[in-house]
Amino acid sequence: MDAIIKEFIAETRENLERLDCDLVELEKDPTAKERLASIFRTIHSIKGATGFLGFTELGAVAHVGEGLLSRLRDGVLIINPQITSALLALVDCVRQTLSNIEQTGVEGDTDCAALVEVLTSLQENKLPQPQRIGRSSRSAALDEDGKSIHGMTELPSGVSITAATPTERDSSPDRKETSRGTSANGNVRVDVRQLDKLMNLVGELVLTRNELLQLSSAEQNALPLGIAQRLNSITAELQDEIMKVRMQRIDNVWNKFPRLVRDLALQGGKQVRLVMIGSETELDKTLIEAITDPLTHLVRNAVGHGLETPDVRSASGKLPEGRLLLRASHEGGQVNIEISDDGVGIDLARVKRKAIDRGLVTTEKARLMSDAETVNFVFLPGFSTAFLTV
Repeated sequence: MDAIIKEFIAETRENLERLDCDLVELEKDPTAKERLASIFRTIHSIKGATGFLGFTELGAVAHVGEGLLSRLRDGVLIINPQITSALLALVDCVRQTLSNIEQTGVEGDTDCAALVEVLTSLQENKLPQPQRIGRSSRSAALDEDGKSIHGMTELPSGVSITAATPTERDSSPDRKETSRGTSANGNVRVDVRQLDKLMNLVGELVLTRNELLQLSSAEQNALPLGIAQRLNSITAELQDEIMKVRMQRIDNVWNKFPRLVRDLALQGGKQVRLVMIGSETELDKTLIEAITDPLTHLVRNAVGHGLETPDVRSASGKLPEGRLLLRASHEGGQVNIEISDDGVGIDLARVKRKAIDRGLVTTEKARLMSDAETVNFVFLPGFSTAFLTV
């Protein structure tokens, strides 16, 4: 049973990551019937599994979510921001409950009663009285100093939107999880530690191959040389294939950003269009894990500090909707990742003043610094970008 529960947690987490993106896209295009059907099937599968495993609270919230999705699928209701927010809150509730199950073996004290009430009201087309709420205690819409981004939004009472934060699974040796399992799409889930061990073994094989090639070449023996060359070819191919197994598309990280951008924009009273180019670009798994937090930080800052509210943008002659661009590409053996927005930009004078105040640079040196050198200050740990915009 433990193995079944672990497999359920792993597969459900993968489905939840897809749901975040699918719900945001469905809100943009309510006519996307295939996407809606996929969302319904995912929630239905979660409900069915929870019944088998005896997770009643999780099953209850999945059941009422399935009911709401069923009415959307049948055309009785049309998705809107309130329904999207409630369904995203359902995803958060399931995600938190999964963490409780993983850590303690039980569902824990996650309170989904208010969410169930809201989902039920939406299902019956009895919209709750909206209330103005700010960020929850778990909200990601905070700068480095803990200051919340300004802006309130009207949401159904009982629904607290949390800006989703992309997370990577912990692959540390003490993590108790199955190292291998099969997923619905025919792939095999393998513990990254096994891949690391394979890479080490391939490295040893490469060294042995090189020694054999040198020995065969020195002795000028045709038969061993032919064998050595064949071994060389197989080893090179094996090394290349192992490297490919470790490669992951950057959209494994990017697919989490539509939800994050949507929540931050909603909380800040902004309109943001997210454009992603080059999502098929591949990087090693280790690099993917290393850049997840920095990319998330940059996206938060772009929406929270770079892009202005619609009225401010309109007053300055811009379109009310801001544009956030993510671009990835291979160039010269490197992967270039660009994050840019058409917002107000960074006030370099303020950056310099803050750097001087914190003793990072002298006044004289700051005066001689280029714009590129000045901008680099914002990447320092703890150097808040709050209020650095024009």
